[in-house]
Amino acid sequence: MRPMRVCIYGGTDLQETPTEFISALAYKILDSMPAKIVTGGFLHSNEKPNAVSTDVAALEGARRYANEHHQIDLKDCFEAWIPEPSLDKRPDVKGAVRMTEMDGITLRVMTGRTPLGRRLAMVAGVDMVVTISGKQHTEVVVEQALELGLPVLPIPDAGGDSRDLLVKYRERIAAGFDPGALDKCLGEVAKVIDSHPDVAARAVVDLIQTAKVGRCLVLFPYDEQHNGLYISTIEPAVARHMIPVRLDRLPRSEAIYTSFADAIRSSSAIIADITLLNENVMYEVGYAHGRGLTPLIYTRDAARLDQLPVYFRTLNVRLASEDVPVDILIDNYLRSFKATGRVHRLTA
Repeated sequence: MRPMRVCIYGGTDLQETPTEFISALAYKILDSMPAKIVTGGFLHSNEKPNAVSTDVAALEGARRYANEHHQIDLKDCFEAWIPEPSLDKRPDVKGAVRMTEMDGITLRVMTGRTPLGRRLAMVAGVDMVVTISGKQHTEVVVEQALELGLPVLPIPDAGGDSRDLLVKYRERIAAGFDPGALDKCLGEVAKVIDSHPDVAARAVVDLIQTAKVGRCLVLFPYDEQHNGLYISTIEPAVARHMIPVRLDRLPRSEAIYTSFADAIRSSSAIIADITLLNENVMYEVGYAHGRGLTPLIYTRDAARLDQLPVYFRTLNVRLASEDVPVDILIDNYLRSFKATGRVHRLTA
C-alpha cells in the first residue's frame, strides 16, 4: 500500500509551543500508519535565520521517529517539495533557504514551478493537509485543499491565517471528517497543546482516522452526456468513500501542470467508463494497469462487451444496467478497497 502523504504547512517563525506540537504531530503520524510527511522544505529566511519554521519542526519529529526505529530511513518518511531554484523568489522574507539532500531527506524539485506553483502542486499530490499559524500563503494551501476535496485541518491555537481560515471555512472543513469529530479534536487540542503537545498531537491523529482519505480517479470522455452522469451519479457514489478526482479539474497553467500520470500515481482507486472507446481513456487505463492498479472498468452498453479490444477481453469489464446500476458498481468496488486495506486509513 502506498504510504499516506500528509502535508504539514504553516508559519516560518513558530514559537516554542507550536514547535513542540508540530514535532510531536509528525512523530505521531509516522508512528500510527504507513505515512510520509510532506513539507515545502523551508529551513529559514534570510530575514530571520534563527527562526524555527513549521517545516523544520516537522523534520525534527520525523528524524526522531527514524532514529528510534532503526529499520526506518528518514528518506522514506519525510519529503521536501521545493520550487525550481531559479524561480524560488521570496522577497517577502528576503529570500528562502531550503532543505537539501544533505539533510537526509527525499528532495523533490518541482521543475518549472514557482513557489506558488509548488504550493498548488504539492496540495494536489498529498492525501491530507494540516496547517498551523501562517500568513498569506497558508490561505492558498487551505483553499486549494478544499477545492480539491482533500481533508484539511487548520490548527487555530497559534493564531495567524490558520485560525482565520478555520473560522471562515469551518463547515466545509468539518465535512471532511466524521460528524462531530472536528469539534472534539479542536477542543482537546485547545486544552492540552501548551502543557502536553504530544496529547494534542494524538487528538489530531484521532481526527485523521475519521477523514475521507484516498483518491478515486474517474476516467471518461469529457462530453455533455458523461459530464451529466458524473455530476448526478458517479461523483456522489465515489464521495461516500473517497475523494473523487477527474483530470480536467486538476490545477493547470503555464507554470502549474499535473499530468494524468501524476494523478494515477496518487490515486488509490480508478474507475473507467468505456461505453465509448475513447483513445485517451484506453491509454490511461493501460497506464494504470502498468502501475499495478486494478481499475473498475464498466460499460453502459451491453453490445460493447462483444466489441472490446483484444487486450480488454481478459479483463473483468462490468456491465452497468438497471439491475446493477453505475452507483452500485462503484459502491461495491470502493467497499472492497476498504475491506482489503488498500485505502489509506490510520490504525491506532
